[in-house]
Amino acid sequence: MSSNTFEIRTYGKSEFAMLMFPNARDPQQAQDRLRRWIKRDAALHEQIRRLARSAGDNDYCPAQIRLMVEKWGAPGEYDF
Repeated sequence: MSSNTFEIRTYGKSEFAMLMFPNARDPQQAQDRLRRWIKRDAALHEQIRRLARSAGDNDYCPAQIRLMVEKWGAPGEYDF
């Protein structure tokens, strides 16, 4: 999936994590992996945190998705 065809929109955290890590055995493993990747980049982590509506959000807003796609590319365009 290229960034030209990937839709920037609100995604559930599990939904987006599974797109990023399609070989994960379950959504929780994918989410944990994505969380670790985000935390490895302090600036990205802070930007994503600031854009969150609340600490317990279960989804990523379009602005958060855009940050991650700009950093790593759309799902399928990276080699994690």
